[in-house]
Amino acid sequence: MAAASASRPDMNLQRPDRPGRWQKRVKTAVMIGFGCLTALLATTAAGGLAHGQGADTACVIVTGLGGVPEFEENFQKWGKETDRICREQMNAVSRLVDGSEVRKEAILQAMTEVSSSLNANGEMWLFLIGHGSHDSRGYKFNIAGPDLTDAEIQDLLSDHPGSRSVLIGATSASGALTSLAQPGRVIVTATRSERERQPPLFMSFFIEAAESEEADANRDGRVSIQEAFQYSEQQVKRWYEERGRIQTEHAVLSEAEGASFAASAYLARPAPRQYESAEAQSLARQRIDVEREIEDLKLRKTQLPEDEYFRQLETLLVRLATLNEKIESLEGGDSGS
Repeated sequence: MAAASASRPDMNLQRPDRPGRWQKRVKTAVMIGFGCLTALLATTAAGGLAHGQGADTACVIVTGLGGVPEFEENFQKWGKETDRICREQMNAVSRLVDGSEVRKEAILQAMTEVSSSLNANGEMWLFLIGHGSHDSRGYKFNIAGPDLTDAEIQDLLSDHPGSRSVLIGATSASGALTSLAQPGRVIVTATRSERERQPPLFMSFFIEAAESEEADANRDGRVSIQEAFQYSEQQVKRWYEERGRIQTEHAVLSEAEGASFAASAYLARPAPRQYESAEAQSLARQRIDVEREIEDLKLRKTQLPEDEYFRQLETLLVRLATLNEKIESLEGGDSGS
């Protein structure tokens, strides 16, 4: 899908309760920031990009036991299509693991290996596609040998160097996984509770959404988790209604209260812009990292004192403005932003 052009940052940070205060501080900081640009470029040339040494996105897709061949065919097909989307659309480091053939230890090892490729601001995506079950001890994802438990899934999502994580639970009884949501993490489940135990169709529509113009509700040229979820939810409902069947699956999207990660994490990303000079390309990479830091900061706003939040935002916006000005200068007024 066509990439959307990023807009220049709005530098007016004044708050209703303190008119003009932040606007004046940001203007002053911008002037100081330009004076520090030479030092920033020297540091970049000497030591490389601060946040660009690892991958932005890493994906592990685990397909589980099917019980019957038809189920396993679906799980395998969805797993392969998801792996392709992760590689081609998300430009992610991706690993597809067949949980019907390998045991838990191999899945844990794959997760460790793939997640280690992330940079400090990266996103770790875990897809579980198969059968899930739930009993008094909690949720289990059915694989060869001992099942993968909800406690182990929690550990997998927490033990990586990135700042954000995504869990797509495309299994029966997956609604039990919504309890794993926390700041910086989005949970999408194919069912709303552990009592919905029929094999869900949700993943079929979720995959379709990743490459669907119809799913791109805001027409920005890419599909977010939130848009893919909404599209899939609607398509599942229509599928059951058109066939006159009782809907046995109701998908859920869960994230921390006040967070907006689901709207800013994408299944399809714009192709990187090519610049005339290597210096501009390097700066453009830094700009992407700064934009990611701003998104991350917004996710943590409710966890910070108000003054501290605006102080950090001010610093990041100054960095972003400085990078934009330098790129424009190098590229003859066209920064691609």
